[in-house]
Amino acid sequence: MFAGHLAPAFVAKTADREIPLWVLVFAAQLLDVLWALFLLLGIERIAIVPGITAANPLDLVYVPFSHSLAAAGIWALVAAMAYGNFVQYGRVRGAAWIVGAVVLAHWFLDLLVHRPDLPLIGTRLKVGVGLWAYPLPSLLLELGLLVGALWWYCRRAAPSSRRLRFGLLALAAVLASIQVAAAFGPPPPGVQAVAVSGLATPVVITAAVFWMERGEARRDRDGLTRPDAGSIVSP
Repeated sequence: MFAGHLAPAFVAKTADREIPLWVLVFAAQLLDVLWALFLLLGIERIAIVPGITAANPLDLVYVPFSHSLAAAGIWALVAAMAYGNFVQYGRVRGAAWIVGAVVLAHWFLDLLVHRPDLPLIGTRLKVGVGLWAYPLPSLLLELGLLVGALWWYCRRAAPSSRRLRFGLLALAAVLASIQVAAAFGPPPPGVQAVAVSGLATPVVITAAVFWMERGEARRDRDGLTRPDAGSIVSP
C-alpha cells in the first residue's frame, strides 16, 4: 500500500489537534522508512518478480524487522514513547498513543493488499489478503482511503490556511498519480531504486506537509485563534 497509508494520519489529526499533522504523516510511513533503510543496509531483502501479483511485483523475501506484526508493534511503542518523552515531558499517554496507533495501522493496511508475505513474528506465519491480485479494486481501495480520510480531516479539523487546504489537495493528486503509475506501469529497475525511492518519498511528503502546516491558524475551545506552526512543540 502507498497512498492509503496516509489515511490514518488525517483521521488521527481530528482525534487530537495538538499533534502536528506532519508528525502523524511521518508516523504513518515509519515502517516503510525503516524497510527502505534496512534494504539499503542489507538487513532485509526483497526481490522484484514481475507478475507475482497483478498490481505489485515486489516479493518480501525477508522483512522481519520492519514488516512483521511483532516488529510493527515494537516500532509503534517506540514511536509512542519517543513522542511522550520529547513532547509530553515523559508522560506516554493520550497523543503519544495516537502516534503509536498510526504507526501500527500501517501493517494492517498492508495486510489488505499484500499476498501472504507479511510475517506475524520473525519469518514465520506469513499472512496477506492479497488484493494486489486485482489491480482496479486495490487501486480504488487506496484512493478511497486517501480521499475519504482527507475529506474527514477537512470536515472535522477545518484547516483555515489556504496553503494547507490546497496543498493537501495537490499532494493527494500527486500521490494518486504515482499510485496509478505503480499499479499499471512497468516494474521498478532494481531493488536499490526501490529502497532509495522508499526512503526519499516519505521524507519529501513529510517535509511538504510540514511546509503546508506552517502558519496554520486553528481555534481553541474558547473560539480563539492561535498559530499552529506545525512543529512538535507549539509556541
